[in-house]
Amino acid sequence: MTAFTVINFFTARSRDAVINATPIAIRTPITGTLHALPVKAGQAVRQDQELAVIRSPRTSRDEVERLSTERQEARSRQADLRRQVQAQKQLLADVQRDAERQQALEIRRNRQDLGQTTADLQRARAELAFAERETKRVEGLFRNGAVAANVYDRARTTELQRRRELTGLKARLASGRTDLEAAMNNLVLRNNRSGSDPVVRLQEARRSLQALQGDLGTQDQRVAGLERQLADATQQWDKRHQSTLRSPRRAVVWELQAQAGDLLEALQPVMKLIDCENRWVITYVAENDLNRLQIGTGARIELVGRRMTLRGEVESIRSGIGRLRLGNDPLVPIPINLARESEVRVRLLNDVPSPPLQFCYVGYTGRVIFER
Repeated sequence: MTAFTVINFFTARSRDAVINATPIAIRTPITGTLHALPVKAGQAVRQDQELAVIRSPRTSRDEVERLSTERQEARSRQADLRRQVQAQKQLLADVQRDAERQQALEIRRNRQDLGQTTADLQRARAELAFAERETKRVEGLFRNGAVAANVYDRARTTELQRRRELTGLKARLASGRTDLEAAMNNLVLRNNRSGSDPVVRLQEARRSLQALQGDLGTQDQRVAGLERQLADATQQWDKRHQSTLRSPRRAVVWELQAQAGDLLEALQPVMKLIDCENRWVITYVAENDLNRLQIGTGARIELVGRRMTLRGEVESIRSGIGRLRLGNDPLVPIPINLARESEVRVRLLNDVPSPPLQFCYVGYTGRVIFER
């Protein structure tokens, strides 16, 4: 069994390996007082969890107050215009009804006049026919000497008068038909319309409503613009007045670098987190042992002082540490008998629970054993 173990594993011949993790520095973006610090060292935090609140009481709200006042005034004007538009719509409806009633009355009156004219025209035609017969009868009597000339003249005069009356009634009938057609099209031909006329009032009410609706549309745009400006100003003030620090990912609080009530300068560190899902150890092996390793080789890390073994795999191998002159770096003389070792980075697999209050074993030392 011992021989099997020696064949399949070998221990890194180096100093103790220390478990490391990715640090996350949390800094304040503004100058202010650390108002709230709801977390403590060793606490696990989730992504986007609140870590601290910094407030700056010296930030001015003048721009926010000015825009808020302008918005309130604009809203009052907007509400007043809406009331005016509603009242004008009601007035327009009332005047519309008056205009419709007036048109109906004008149409009825014109139809009545047209009917009367038609009746008068029929009567005039009958009277003309009678006058024509009477003229012929008197003419015969006049030629036979039975009646005087003045009787014949009176009969002819009466006939001519009846013809003129008939012609006048025909003209009045045509005029009445024109008036009826105009009334049906809401037009008036017989007199001029004054300001009290419903149609004139209807036109004025429509123009007033259009003007009010235009003013309301302009005011709506002004209110919307002020809303956007106020939102932007408030957001900018919030950023300057208060900053809430949140965790960028799931992590553990490693160290608090400030306390509640401290006055902090912009970009001053507040705390440091560690990403427990990204841990590694760096160990060193002799160059002669590199032929036993490759990227992805499994490894065990036995923690010193605890009966616990973590698993990992080789992530990178870097050789020549302490002997390589990289680029223009100055050459450091190395003793010829110095042991030649290579740096091996082992990524932990996170398959063993990492207790936050023990900081996910970060900082613990361990012995690295590679699997072949």
